[in-house]
Amino acid sequence: MCRNRDVEKGGAQASPSLLERVDLALASRMVVDADGPEPLAVAQRVLDNVRRPAPGDAALCAALLRLRGFVVDEQDVLDVMEDRPGRLGAITQEHRIVRGMQECLRMVRARAATGAGPDGWFLVELFRTMTARLPRFRNNDLRRGPPWDAQIYVNYPAPEQLRGLLETFTADRCYRDVPVLFRALHPARQGFRLLWRFARIAPFPDFNLVIGWLGMNAWLQAKGYPMLAPDTGDQELLSRLIGGPPPAKVLQFEARLLRAFERG
Repeated sequence: MCRNRDVEKGGAQASPSLLERVDLALASRMVVDADGPEPLAVAQRVLDNVRRPAPGDAALCAALLRLRGFVVDEQDVLDVMEDRPGRLGAITQEHRIVRGMQECLRMVRARAATGAGPDGWFLVELFRTMTARLPRFRNNDLRRGPPWDAQIYVNYPAPEQLRGLLETFTADRCYRDVPVLFRALHPARQGFRLLWRFARIAPFPDFNLVIGWLGMNAWLQAKGYPMLAPDTGDQELLSRLIGGPPPAKVLQFEARLLRAFERG
């Protein structure tokens, strides 16, 4: 685990890094009543709580839609999720995507509960589920040309390579990363690399960043961490990240993960 090299004023003790503070927050929840008769049950309840449907799901879905450029807010999404009349009518693509995203979140949590991380074909299933109500994506899951949401400065693999790339996009193969580097990283940073690697494949005609973000969250959930939502400015941030080398760390995401624990 990488350590913060900033030294506290007046002493030689290094302050904990963001991810060390995240891990301390998780550990502190798991050791409550750890001396009691069922410490494993306590730890499992903590994990179950991290993976349960959350009040913030509407905000997460709205943020994911905004990541792709849709103009929606949390209330719009909440109306759809709770079957209330609202601004997004049932015939709009936003309404249909929200319905699909709602099921995707259920799938992500169900898989994480087994302890399994995502793989390439699970992410394909997420794409199919999210776009199932959009006619233009029927029988159109793997792209046949450049992605519609292509990022600048990225050379994407040819369509005929996609099945082979997805087949090897697994945890065992470190999501096509360099194994010695990937395995040395903190799990949260592994999740950031997973997002980067998937976005560079971009196997779908559209929504590659959205599904890649869900894949990162599927990895975080499998490792016992809460989901992260995109934030204002993430479109520009991700464009820079994906157009450059694989990130060793993304401090903005690490700080957001710590805030997610502090809110919970």
